[in-house]
Amino acid sequence: MKEDARNDATDIIVPVINQLHYTLALLDGIYRWTDTPFHIYLVDNASTDETARIDSLYDSNITIVRNPVNRGWCGGVNQGILLGKHPNVALLNNDVEISKGWLGNLLAFLHTHPRIGAVGPLNSNPNDWQCVDRVRAGMLPQIPSFPSEDLHERNRILRERFSRRGILIEGMLAFFCVVMRRSVIEAVGLLDEAFVGGGDDDDYCRRLRKAGYVLGLSLETYVLHHSSATHNALFDEGRRKELHRKNLFRLEEKHPECSFYQSFTKVRSGI
Repeated sequence: MKEDARNDATDIIVPVINQLHYTLALLDGIYRWTDTPFHIYLVDNASTDETARIDSLYDSNITIVRNPVNRGWCGGVNQGILLGKHPNVALLNNDVEISKGWLGNLLAFLHTHPRIGAVGPLNSNPNDWQCVDRVRAGMLPQIPSFPSEDLHERNRILRERFSRRGILIEGMLAFFCVVMRRSVIEAVGLLDEAFVGGGDDDDYCRRLRKAGYVLGLSLETYVLHHSSATHNALFDEGRRKELHRKNLFRLEEKHPECSFYQSFTKVRSGI
């Protein structure tokens, strides 16, 4: 899709470190399946694999940022936000697989009301509350069962059932795939780079709600999410547990009114 200055134009920000096979699959999907104008900001956090050769594979609608050190996911996202210029911003993990119309679907629900601050998709990972099976079982039994695990077929079924529809939620959206208006980010601020390997999305969703925004889950958008692929490659189990404790402490320090040991996502009745 050609890049331009339309209101649905989006800066797609993808921080990466190694995991080249995931990155190439995601970029191929963006170029193949994105139906609205976009520009990609690929932020390479000092990869040591062949991620550098991406330069020779793409020559349109992409800016590649090379960091000499790993600035982390939040640092990479913030770099992309500051470089971007379009009215919408999409954040993506490189271990996500997308399908036809993914961005247009998310933007359509985002722009149904000015108080919707962020929108995310359904996904495949059973560890995420946004997993389509968990949402069906816990909140929306109207979501149809799927005869196939094929990503594109599942999206086709959801589009037929929930065209341009979504639900408002109380709680959080995981930022493996999320869209926001640039004006909302300017009002709320950048991501908190003190979080490493988690907690940043939880924090940002709480900041959005405190600023008067609500969160949306698109019911016609489904992605595959190979959860924590980069995080698990970078850190051993002991370090991951240590980071989790630090992130929880940071969350409780910033949001003392909340408990972070309980699930708190539920359907919101209205805007």
